[in-house]
Amino acid sequence: MEKKFSNKPGIRICFVMVFSFVLSFALNIPVHADEEPEKIYYGLKNASTILNNINFTDVRNSATWSKEAICEAAALDIVKGYGNRVFGRTNNVTKEEAIAIIYRAAGREKDAQLAAEALETARNAEDRSSYAPSMWSDGYLQLAAGEGLISSQDLQDAFTADQSSLGTGAFLRRAPAQRQEVAYWISKVFDIEPVYGQQKIFNSFRDWSSADPLKIPYIEAVLVENIMNGEGNGYFRPTGFVTREQIAQIIKNADKRVLPLLGYEKKMGTVEDIRKEYDFTGNTHVYTNTFHIRSSNGKLHKIVTEFYDSSRSGYRNEQGGSSIKPSDTDLIVYRDGWIGTSSLLKVGDRVEYITAADGTVRYVRVISATSDTEYIVAKIKEVNYDTSTIKAAIGFYLEYPDIDMDSISFDFRNSDGTVDATLVYSNIVKVFIEGRIAGIRDIEPGTDAILTVKDNIITTITTLDLRLKEQGVISGIVEENNPHLGYISLYSDNGLRVDDSLNKIKIYNYSNPEEVTVYKNHVPAKLEDVESGDSVYIKLDQNGAIEMISAVDNYVVKYGKIISVRPGLINVAYDDGTQQILSVDENVPIVQDNKLMDFDALKDGDRVKLLLNITDKATTLKKLTVEGDEHFIANIYRGIVASVDDISKKLLLQHLEVFNNGEWERTEQKGFTSLKMSEDNKFVYNDDIVDMRRAKELIAGSTAYIAVEKDYGGIEKAVFVSVKNSKDSEAPVLNDSIMSATFGNKGEFTLKKEYLNISYGNGTIIVKDNRLVTGNSINSEDRAYVVASRSYDDGKYYAFIVKIDDKTDSNFFTIYRGRIANINENKDFTLESYSELKGVEWNYYNTPRTFRITYDTQILGDDGVVGQRDFTDYGDSSYKSRTVYVLSHGADAVLISTAPYGNINVKGKIYELISENADGSEAQEGQQEPVGFKLQNSKVYDLQSHMWVDGKDMDINLLKNSIILKDNKIIKPSELKKGDSVRLIKKDDEQAGDAYIIFVE
Repeated sequence: MEKKFSNKPGIRICFVMVFSFVLSFALNIPVHADEEPEKIYYGLKNASTILNNINFTDVRNSATWSKEAICEAAALDIVKGYGNRVFGRTNNVTKEEAIAIIYRAAGREKDAQLAAEALETARNAEDRSSYAPSMWSDGYLQLAAGEGLISSQDLQDAFTADQSSLGTGAFLRRAPAQRQEVAYWISKVFDIEPVYGQQKIFNSFRDWSSADPLKIPYIEAVLVENIMNGEGNGYFRPTGFVTREQIAQIIKNADKRVLPLLGYEKKMGTVEDIRKEYDFTGNTHVYTNTFHIRSSNGKLHKIVTEFYDSSRSGYRNEQGGSSIKPSDTDLIVYRDGWIGTSSLLKVGDRVEYITAADGTVRYVRVISATSDTEYIVAKIKEVNYDTSTIKAAIGFYLEYPDIDMDSISFDFRNSDGTVDATLVYSNIVKVFIEGRIAGIRDIEPGTDAILTVKDNIITTITTLDLRLKEQGVISGIVEENNPHLGYISLYSDNGLRVDDSLNKIKIYNYSNPEEVTVYKNHVPAKLEDVESGDSVYIKLDQNGAIEMISAVDNYVVKYGKIISVRPGLINVAYDDGTQQILSVDENVPIVQDNKLMDFDALKDGDRVKLLLNITDKATTLKKLTVEGDEHFIANIYRGIVASVDDISKKLLLQHLEVFNNGEWERTEQKGFTSLKMSEDNKFVYNDDIVDMRRAKELIAGSTAYIAVEKDYGGIEKAVFVSVKNSKDSEAPVLNDSIMSATFGNKGEFTLKKEYLNISYGNGTIIVKDNRLVTGNSINSEDRAYVVASRSYDDGKYYAFIVKIDDKTDSNFFTIYRGRIANINENKDFTLESYSELKGVEWNYYNTPRTFRITYDTQILGDDGVVGQRDFTDYGDSSYKSRTVYVLSHGADAVLISTAPYGNINVKGKIYELISENADGSEAQEGQQEPVGFKLQNSKVYDLQSHMWVDGKDMDINLLKNSIILKDNKIIKPSELKKGDSVRLIKKDDEQAGDAYIIFVE
């Protein structure tokens, strides 16, 4: 029924009074303005043209090391391409090209063009050039002669029309430029003082004597500034040639000289926010993106880009009449090996940006993302080439891979008191020693370096020179810090006790705790942040009182597996075989997939990385990181072992079967199957753990049960091989609940329905939550599939497999359905009204509901994944009034799907997965993402009788926006398996149809 508002005067007066009260209250709420930026910069009007010009196909499609330098030099219009998107990176630079490039790098292009015009004007008409680049090149050569880069004879040679007529020793303008010439020209043009007390060229290079003696001081000058370098094998090659990619790198190496000469500045910062605005007030619709950059100096910078709607500009091509839009202002961005527009930038990116005097940003380079990359200043102690690891003394962390070392108050030149760590380096690690490209074997112990660490792997090593400020600095490890009583006690890193005494502890006093400067991990901190176990450097004043403290977490990283979780405690088995019980209080961050998680989310069998503060008094857990699903058990197999290859670490198996939903099913592989073994694979024979050599002798011809994981490439690898006694008989698979269980690596449990006692031990594969666990994880009320053998000797049952069932909790996500009322871009959206899925029924609520859009929110449209920026309530692709499913955690939308409305529930078992080839023919299972499946033993939920009714086999289609849930997470269609029991929501009970939501049960 339509509601009507009353027109009674009293109600109107009341409404006005209430509105006036609310308005007056609102006007008294303080409004906080946004932070005032230190600088506002703008994109380039011709960014698209520049991008098109420097999209060099011979660079983009190569694996060259010089991509970054080429893109930057080209974007700054210093080193240009040949045209037609060709750079010619391996071509030698000619003399005239080298001179022109160096002058352009010095901001002298205008001077060269004026010189060229003067030359051209003075020439006879028949001698004038019709080719602009050739004329401009003359201008650069004229400048070079006037400023002493080349002689007047060289200039005369260069202007000779027939270069082939010149004799030996003449200056051929199109001849390759020598390295010594380039060094000399750079020194002259950049006004670098020649170095006459040569050290680098004499001490580092064998071929220095082949250089032109007059050019040696200039070569030394560019070597000192790391603008040019040798080959790394003791040769500079002064008479060798310079390629175009090399001169691009030389210009980049000289950026501290080049950028000021061009009126540019290089800055570093982190993208904090990206804000969009739309201006529809004029004839032309303007779309503005503002990038909020937190500069390395702590100030806010903004970079603004603008885009125009061409259909409303009113501009037209005068020759053809087509619409023309005003030039967009955008950015040239280098990221992950190539260039693009500002669309490449993301919140959290560390960036380097080059700004011009006119307020434009000429070039942006994405250094890394703050979420996955760290920069560590360290002293390299040891490089182990066999294990690809580096042992280093960690000094401090940097926000960016660049630093003014003179500004650092403390470092670790003394080896005492440092924090050691062992880090893995990539097999393609980049090494730069004194600015030149080098190899990992060129690094010497004791070298100071900045380590770029991405995803816990060193990807770049850049050496540097630290200067220690030793006067008045003492170091040690904190035994106790008591700012309230005015003292801190230290001991050396050799240990707290020496000969069971405490006489090695030294106590230092604060003269005035409020005046002490404190750094913790090299950021400003409070005295209270310095804690027991920290490595510290303390600067004392002339009276011996504490003036400054720099503390570093003295933490040790260990890896292991959680054996059991108890309230506030975890029992961990470390990879070295030891075990420890650790307290986990509310202050310990628990992280998985870069997100904080609750203690209750920890599970037995989780692989974990532990950050520990270990002292003689206690071991304190500081951070716990749960590793991903790479250690989940993917499958359990049964087969006959044909052989064990200890060289290639493979098992050869026959009659292989896979354990699926409590049943043994034959695999698709016929005959023999080869299965790789992981490095940590464990063999158990007759409940005894044996090594691979012993297993090779014992298990051939025996039946084995094998648990496998999948590596990053999706290849299965055995992690547990358990062999049963041939005399014992395998019992039928048991599907029952656990009534009671003992704890420990060996013990027994009792099944509730069968009332059967079953023993477990070293040879039992116990899987819970997809993780390999111990018997400590078997709890009463657990439901499990049990594969057991009955002993020939004593008739008792021994478990080989205990697969504890992890039922999908359909309430893990709350699932809603409703029509979109409005969308607040990248922030939230509101449903007009909504229905909430409760079991198999939808409960309707006639009220709006708003959901937050987070960085992790997935959006599935009719054609697949939709970008968050495209999820809007305006335009031709508006989502306003669209009906959607929403999976949420609280107010956060996890997934949004436009799948059609359905309220019919069907359940059954998948007996065939359907995929399609490009030509429409049916593909083999697993070849690509399935597009559907066939369901047997189906049942349909009758909404009237509230009962499941037997149905027929069904052909189910998967849509681009179908939602699939398994083990309390969203999965892809390829993760569905034959034999999976599923419940799904569709629009009707027909034998064929589309699935909108699928629960794998």
